[in-house]
Amino acid sequence: MIQLALLLFGAGFVRRNIHLLLLIGFVWAALGVIITLDGVDGARYFPLTLFGALLLVESLVTLTVAGSGMGAQKAVLAFKGGIFLLVALLILAGGSISNLLLAIILGLTYFVLGVFQIASAWVLRYDRWRLSALGGGAQVLFGLFLFQPYPTHYAGTVSYFIGITMLVAGINTMRVAALARKLSEQSSMFDLLAPVDLRGTNAGAPPPAQQPAPDGPLTVHVWTPEGSAKDKTVSRPVFNRYIAAVDVQGVISTGHAAMEVPPSTYISLYPAVDIDRSPSEFFNLLKAVKENDVPGKFQPDYATESKAWCPSNWQVRFERYDHQKLQDFWRRYRGQEIYNLTRRNCSSSVSYALESALDGVLDERSRSVRQVLRTLLMPELWIAAQVRQRAQVMAWTPGLTLDYSRALRAVIHPVQQSWFSRFLAAATRMTSRSGA
Repeated sequence: MIQLALLLFGAGFVRRNIHLLLLIGFVWAALGVIITLDGVDGARYFPLTLFGALLLVESLVTLTVAGSGMGAQKAVLAFKGGIFLLVALLILAGGSISNLLLAIILGLTYFVLGVFQIASAWVLRYDRWRLSALGGGAQVLFGLFLFQPYPTHYAGTVSYFIGITMLVAGINTMRVAALARKLSEQSSMFDLLAPVDLRGTNAGAPPPAQQPAPDGPLTVHVWTPEGSAKDKTVSRPVFNRYIAAVDVQGVISTGHAAMEVPPSTYISLYPAVDIDRSPSEFFNLLKAVKENDVPGKFQPDYATESKAWCPSNWQVRFERYDHQKLQDFWRRYRGQEIYNLTRRNCSSSVSYALESALDGVLDERSRSVRQVLRTLLMPELWIAAQVRQRAQVMAWTPGLTLDYSRALRAVIHPVQQSWFSRFLAAATRMTSRSGA
């Protein structure tokens, strides 16, 4: 989450606070080590009951305001609130049975996520896939460690979980801050956090041309697999939204994503040739290697594309964005008309273009400590970070791009009513209904 927050705050914020970020990362990692060791020695000093009470309050707030989320945000918030509520109740209950259940829940979570990351790295073969597989292996080992009773017979499970999570977060903060020290004055956070093939200067790109000023908001267009199918689709909710939909005629629809900034910017990437999607070749096609690159083509504008196919069934609009940074990205990106099913597809093109456009868009907000903390505590930022992490491990799809765009829009254009106010309003409504 810290990487995405720093991207939105911009390189200026990082340069102004680079020593503070290094210090915060070090302190956070050190506290993680202390809490972990506190769980190992059996004489626990960490205020576990207080932590459980705070987690209980947070879970109740999340569940109460989940109904005000948009689309998949409702499900994510409800799932997060439900898990946190269960963990909080087990912490507060105490006892050997509660500790065992916590070890099973947390250990299984790490184990499943680690196996999924290893499998994704092995199948997709992204750049640095071996490092990703190594990280997945570390999660699997930590999950297995939580399963076994040594050395405190599950009494230190929560301390291990909190400590290791803080340690990893602190190391990541220090790593990003250390890398940011190498940024030049002309570089941006997107140059630091983007995939390797999207970083760098404009060398090799077409010379910059005078671009007309934007004449409207930045719009992310999404055709979900289910929404773009010609006939009624077979009911498979999660699969239909994030992978592909199959209609009653057996036709497969994978959806599409595009970005529009009037009057002249339109980013919509298609393969210029038909891709063999037969079952025998599908496994090989998932590999994000250059051997699977095919010629690509960019659609001219939304009017042409929607007329030839169908209108997008979702639009996410951003009033605040950096038009110049988007143009710099687009000038580099369109210099190579290449399509790759997992590494360079329509959804990844839009998602990374959106990140370049939102790079540093919260610079004014970053100058206030109160605003920085408020942004870091926004549930939508957590949701956006989770979606981004899953897409980087797996692949960007129209459904993930839609969720990512909507979560980022909620961060950039927050509602006037705060989450705390919405929680009080929801609690008041529930009280009124129970009294009636």
